[in-house]
Amino acid sequence: MTDPGPSVRVVSDLEEVARLGAEEFITTASRVASRGPFRVLLAGGRTPEPMYRLLASEPTRSRVDWNSVECYFGDERPVPPEHPDSNYGLVKRTLLEPLGMRAPRTYRMRGEASDLTLAARRYEALLRNRFEKYPPEEPSFDLVYLGLGEDGHTASLFPGVEILDDPPRLVLAVWVEALQSMRVTATYRLLSAARRVLFLVAGREKASAVQRTLATNGREEPSPASRVASSSRDVGWILDREAAAALPKAAAR
Repeated sequence: MTDPGPSVRVVSDLEEVARLGAEEFITTASRVASRGPFRVLLAGGRTPEPMYRLLASEPTRSRVDWNSVECYFGDERPVPPEHPDSNYGLVKRTLLEPLGMRAPRTYRMRGEASDLTLAARRYEALLRNRFEKYPPEEPSFDLVYLGLGEDGHTASLFPGVEILDDPPRLVLAVWVEALQSMRVTATYRLLSAARRVLFLVAGREKASAVQRTLATNGREEPSPASRVASSSRDVGWILDREAAAALPKAAAR
């Protein structure tokens, strides 16, 4: 059977990206409720912010059993949680604090740690303990949200960042040359083990990266995001019109 590839949905604007992203959250949470907690890996950045605000507001918030939700993170910057650049800080301001007493259990990466390698190992251990999955088994998130950078990166898997699979790791501290900075990030192994991966992408500045990831011509170096998209079990993309501007019509289904 031919692999149909990722599903790609093009919508009008960022508000519609947020709405559909929130609907996926609600649908998945409802579907898995009977078998245990809904475990979701969250993304940072500008694009998912309105989705978090929508999830925290009525009537959307009342459609989720927040007691059954567990939130984790795909990457973190080397800053404390109250810093405006913190991915956890974004989720705290836009989702957790507005939910108040309803806020779900949330497990953040310690971006402020003096030893980010140790912080990455501890987060990996936390994941394995929470999921009760130990080598050679991998934790499998019910839903992973990812974004896309202008250079094709996703999470903190930037071009030029090498992730070695020996020994296999789920979370790593990596040096990002383009940023001259360390990051903590989920690895391809962890992202690809998810039951469902959903990319949320908006903005004309992302159009070239979207094209290089979803409609490569074979002459370009595959983007980090394309590696996730090609190896995951179930991948979806929600793009606004501007982000999809460079895609051939056949790529959107």
